[in-house]
Order: sequence, then structure tokens, then C-alpha cells
Amino acid sequence: MNAYEFDNPKLPLCTSENIKMKYMGNSETKEPPVSNRNSKSETKPTLGQKIEYRRELLHRRRRIVDTEFTLAMIGIVIMVVETELFISYGMEKVSIASIILKSIISITTVVLLLCICLNYYTGAQIKMLDAGLKEWYMAISHWHWFGLGLELLICSIHPFPGNIQLPYESPDGTKRTVSLDAVLSIVMVARLYLVAKFAVVHSVLLTDTSIYSIGAISKVKINTLFVFRAAMRNRPGQLLLMVMISTFVVNTWAMRACELYYERGNYHKNSYLESMWLIAITFLTVGYGDRTPLSYCGRYISIVTGAMGVITTALLVAIIARYLQQTRSEKYVFNFVSRLQIENRKKTAAANAIKAVLRLHILRRFGDEFKSEIRKYEDKLKTSLNEIRCAKEDKEVIGDDAVGIVDVAHSVDKMMADLDRKLADDKLNGGHLKVIDQRLDSIEAKLNRLCDMMANVSR
Repeated sequence: MNAYEFDNPKLPLCTSENIKMKYMGNSETKEPPVSNRNSKSETKPTLGQKIEYRRELLHRRRRIVDTEFTLAMIGIVIMVVETELFISYGMEKVSIASIILKSIISITTVVLLLCICLNYYTGAQIKMLDAGLKEWYMAISHWHWFGLGLELLICSIHPFPGNIQLPYESPDGTKRTVSLDAVLSIVMVARLYLVAKFAVVHSVLLTDTSIYSIGAISKVKINTLFVFRAAMRNRPGQLLLMVMISTFVVNTWAMRACELYYERGNYHKNSYLESMWLIAITFLTVGYGDRTPLSYCGRYISIVTGAMGVITTALLVAIIARYLQQTRSEKYVFNFVSRLQIENRKKTAAANAIKAVLRLHILRRFGDEFKSEIRKYEDKLKTSLNEIRCAKEDKEVIGDDAVGIVDVAHSVDKMMADLDRKLADDKLNGGHLKVIDQRLDSIEAKLNRLCDMMANVSR
């Protein structure tokens, strides 16, 4: 094909039919069909499916936490029974009853550890679903791994079957061999933290899906600390009373168990009443000194009790201070009454000042005969004027603390809403005025045409 043929306008653009069909988008060559398996894997779940799956995960986590709580309580109860049989009835650690009870504790502990791992896995699935991730381990941070390891460590400690003995030297220098079960049993009581987790998963703040949605939008974590703060705000007295009673009962039993494990035979000095007295004075940070722990384990229990007493006392002071604080309405009433009282005090001082001025005017007409009276009324006049000035200053100060940031923000929001409504009304009224102007212009034009027609007719 020569150059002339390329310049020929009658030459078609595509000489081949296949090229023409491909150029026009009608090529007979078809792409290989995508398999149904790949298309199903690439389909994303809808929003309703995500919400339903998330609700299922929340119910699953609640059931797991219920199982953890049940297993922990069963283990603690069996541990207390075994310890009381050893302390009060002299049951040997190598006896069949002791081995059976400890074996049950070990079995419940293993199942509890599995439930803890499953709980963290379910929590990772929930975070994966919220963040839109594809793998569950991408939703777990280093702190979550640390929390998992810490929970596994705390819940794995329990008295093992058998009799593990260690050399022990008491604070007074006595050396003997004692069982390790005392320390393991006391540390096992730390599983009571699962009570807080059980209360959290059954709280209304976590069972309501709308609160979770609001928390996700506001980037607020709905966790144990959030529920504790909400409980401290709604029912602070009940929560604080429950914490105090629980601490008192648990630490009393722990103190008695420590003392009787390592100071055997001294049942009168380590009775429940004596242990309650020691825990009470330690919790209240009184410390009379008439009763002291005789073992290192008991001393550690006293340290923990004192620390919890300080924290509980601080919370109690905060609650009392909040109860004694005036509400917003009470502040408004108090400020109104204070202004009335200051206004009356100001009027009284002004009346006293007027009376002092009149009295001075009358006394000065008689010359120097009443100098002492004149000085007395001059002092009264100065006192009245000073009282008026102080009343003005006090009246200006009143109400400065009655309005907070929340009130200011609420007032600003209300003013902005009113302003937006006014602007919308003005815009609507402007539209109505524009329509009225157009109608008036049309009426004026019609009148002008009518006048012209009448003028033509008159001619």
C-alpha cells in the first residue's frame, strides 16, 4: 500500500473485520469467567450482617465471662474449705480428701485459663470487626498481650495437690518447715477481680448497643473504668460500702489463714474476732499497736489492707464533698437571697449615713459644746459609707462561681440556635417580600397599560 492509498479518503479505517470489532468494543474474544468461589470470597458483608455478628460476639463474650466467674468462685470456695479443714480440723495435706479437693481446684484452673484465652480471642474479633481488619491478631496490641499474660499468671496460682514445704524463719527467729499452700491460697483470692469483669459485662452500659455506637463515634472506650466511674456517679455510697465490706471480709480471712498456717496452735490470739479487730484498725489507719501480725505473710496483708483503706478513705471524702456541694438551682437561690440581704444592708447603711449627716448638721449649729457627740456621729458616718462601699463590692462578686463552662456552652448553643432560626425567618420573609415586589411591579405595568389604553380611547 503506497502513500497515495493512505491519503485516499475512501479507504476504510479498519481493513480487517476482527480489528474493527475489537476497536468498536464488540470483539468476540471473551475474558475467562471468574469462578464463583472467588466472587463469593470477595463479597463484603452488609452493615446488618456486621451488626448481627457483633451482637453474637458480645453474647459469646458474656457467656465466657460468666463461665470464668463461676469457675473462679468454685475454686475459691473449695480452697477455703480445704484451708479450714487443715487449720481447724488438722487434715493432712497428703490425705485423700485434701488431694481430691486440690485436684478439683487444678481442673477448674485449667478450664479457667482456657476461658481467659477464649475471652481475649473474642475481644480481638470484636475489635477486628470494628476496625475493619482481616486478621484478628492485628487488633491486639502489646498491652493486650501483657494483660493476657498477667491474667493467666494470676489465675494459674493455686494450691497444688500434695504437700510442698519450705524452710521458714519467723520474725522472732524461730526456724521450721511450713507448707507453701498458705501463700498460694492467699494469692488465689486475687481471682476476685473477675467479680468486676462479671459486673461490667452485665452492666446496662455494655448490654445496650446504642451506647456502644455512641462510644465508637465519640472515640470513648466503654470498659471497666468507664463503668466504675458511672457507678461512682450514680450510686457512690452503695459501691463504696460494697468495696469496704468485701475488703474487710476477705482480708480478715486472709490474715487468720496466714497467722494459723505459720503460727500453729495459737487459735485464741488468731480467732476471727481478733483478726477482724486487727484488719479494722489497719484499714482505718489507726494502728493502736495492741495487736500485730506475727508472720511475714500477715504483715504483707496488713500493708495491702492499709493501702486499700487509704484509697477508700479518699473516695469517701470525695463523695462527701460532692454531696455537700450545692447544685446549680441551689446556687441560684442562694445568690438571689444573698443579693437581697446585701441590698438591705446597703439601704440600712445609707439610712444610717443620712441620719448621721442630719445629726451632725444640728450639732454643729450649737458650736463647740457637743464635740464628743460630733466625733461620734462623724465615726458613724464613716462606718456607714464604708459599709455601703463593701456592700457594692460584695454584690458584684456574688454569682461568679454560679455559672460554669457547661452553662456558658449551653447558653452559646441556645443563642446560636435562636440566631439560626431568626436568619431562616429573615430569609423566608425576604423571599415573600421579593414575590410581593414582583406582583406589585406586574400590577404597576398593567395599570400603565390601562392608562395608555384610556388615553388612546380619549383621543
